[in-house]
Amino acid sequence: MLATLPGCSLPVQVDGTFLQPWRSHLQWGLADWQRSLKLARTLGCRQLVLQWTGIVGGSDGDWSLPDGSLQQLFTAASENDIRIRVGLPFQQRWWQAIGADDATLQAFLADSLAHARNWLAQAPWAQQPAFEGWYLPYELEQYHWADPARQQWLAQWLHRLVEAASARGGDCAISCYFSRLQTDGNLVMLWQAVLAQATLRPMVQDGVGVAGAGNVQQLQPLLDHFHAHGIGFDAIVELFRELPGGPADGSGFKGETADAARIQRQLAWARDSGAQHVLVYALEPWLTQDTPQAAALRRRWGLPQ
Repeated sequence: MLATLPGCSLPVQVDGTFLQPWRSHLQWGLADWQRSLKLARTLGCRQLVLQWTGIVGGSDGDWSLPDGSLQQLFTAASENDIRIRVGLPFQQRWWQAIGADDATLQAFLADSLAHARNWLAQAPWAQQPAFEGWYLPYELEQYHWADPARQQWLAQWLHRLVEAASARGGDCAISCYFSRLQTDGNLVMLWQAVLAQATLRPMVQDGVGVAGAGNVQQLQPLLDHFHAHGIGFDAIVELFRELPGGPADGSGFKGETADAARIQRQLAWARDSGAQHVLVYALEPWLTQDTPQAAALRRRWGLPQ
C-alpha cells in the first residue's frame, strides 16, 4: 500500500493526476480505486482526470468501463476529497482521420459527434457529488490543424461536443501539445479559432516525455496568449520518458519513469507558467509500477516502497 506516515509532508505536492484506463482496469475492484485515489490525495491531488471511459475502434475491439467501476471510482474519490473529470469514450480513428483527406475527416467528426451525444445522453456522472466536469480525450496540436478551414471544422465540432456535455451539467477540458513536425501552423492561432466557438478549458502538456526539456520553450507564445487574454489553463507534467526505437507516429509507444531531477525541473516550470492547476501524467503507472525507475521516484518523493 502506497501511503505516507501521518503528519509527514511530502517533498512533492501536485494538484491532480490523469488516469488512463485500459482493459486491465475492468478487473479493478473498490479496493484498487481506493488505493489509487489515496495515493493521489497523499500527494496533494484534488482532481483526477479519467482520460476516457473506454475505446471505440481499437485493435482489440471496443470496450468501456462499466457503470459499476465508475461508481467505485466516485466512491473512492469522495472518500479522499478528490473531484473527477470524466473523459468521453475515445474514438481510435481520430489519429487516422486527422491525417486523412477532408471527406474522411468530416465523416469522422460527424460520426464521433453522434456517438458522443448518444453516450452523454445516458451518462449519469454529472449528478455525482465528486463530479468536476468532462474531458474530451483528443489532443490538439498545430501540425494537423494548420489549415484555417480545418480549424473551423474542428472548432464547430468542439462547440457541439461542449453543447452536448454542458446539457448534462459541467464544463469541458481538452489537452494540447506542441508538435515537433514541421508546419506553418501554430498553437496560438489554433486556440484562437477554437475558443472563438467553443467554451473549453485548455490543458497544456509539457511534452518533455517525448520531445525533451527544451519543449517547454515552444509553449511560451501560447502561455503568453492565455495570460494576455485572461484565459485560465492547467499545466500537465509528464512523468515518463520515451524509450528510443519506437515508430515515429507514436504507435507502439514504450516509455519508463523519468528521473526525479528532471521531473522537479518540470514541476518548477509548471508552477511558474501561470497555470491555475498543475497535474501529472500520470501517477498510474509511472509512480506505482514495479520498476527500478518508479521505485527511485517513490524514494525521492518520500513514499514507502
